[in-house]
Amino acid sequence: MRFLAVETSSPVFSVALCDGDRLVGSLHSTEPATRSDFLTGGIQRLLRLGGWRLQELDGFALSIGPGSFTGLRVGVTTVKTLAWALKRPVLPVSSLEVIAHNAAGGGSTVFLFQDARKGKVYTAGFQPDGQGRLKRLSPDELLPPEEALKRIAADGKAVLLGDGIRRYQPLLTSMDGKGLILAPESDWIPRAELLGRIAAGRWPEGALDDPHRLVPQYLYSKESDITGW
Repeated sequence: MRFLAVETSSPVFSVALCDGDRLVGSLHSTEPATRSDFLTGGIQRLLRLGGWRLQELDGFALSIGPGSFTGLRVGVTTVKTLAWALKRPVLPVSSLEVIAHNAAGGGSTVFLFQDARKGKVYTAGFQPDGQGRLKRLSPDELLPPEEALKRIAADGKAVLLGDGIRRYQPLLTSMDGKGLILAPESDWIPRAELLGRIAAGRWPEGALDDPHRLVPQYLYSKESDITGW
C-alpha cells in the first residue's frame, strides 16, 4: 500500500511518503509565504526519493482538522485534486488524533488542549493500548478551557498536549497537583509521519472513494472571523 500523508492543520505543513507501515521519507515547512508551493514541490521531491510515479500511489491520508482554516483549505484542495485526477481513495484522520500519537507510547490517558482562539480550545481524549495505538475516549470538541480542564481533571492522571498549554498557562498553574502531565512543546505538533502510521494501521476502514465527500473538520463554522486562520 503506497500512499501519501498530508498534514496542513498547523503552522508546520508536512508530507510523508509511506509504503504500508514503512516511512519512505518526509518533509516539513514552517515558512508561511511558501507553504502552498511546499506541498506541490514536497510531493514531487518525495516521489523522486521513493522512485515512484504519482500514478503508482494507491491513495492518500489527510489530516482534516480541527485547526488552521487556511491550512485545512490548502490541504483538502490539494488532496482532493490529486485524488480526483488519479481516481484514488482518501483516508481522513482527525488532526487531534494525529497530535495525540506523539504520546501514544505512554500509559496515561492523553487529552488534547489545542488553542482554538476566541477563548476556546479543541479537545479530545484517547487511551494508549500499550502497543503504540490509541483508543478514542471522547469526540473532537470545541469548549471553553475551564470546561475542558474540568473534564480532563475528572479523569485523574492524564497527559495534556497542545498549544493551549501556553495560551492558558495561568489556568493550568491553578490546577497544580491534580494529576496533569504537561507534554513538551515538541509534542504539540501534528506530523505527517504520525498520520502515515495511523493510516497504515487503519486502511481501508474509513477511506473515501469519492474525494468530493472530503471536507475539513472546522468545529467552528467556516464563517467565523478568526484572523490569520
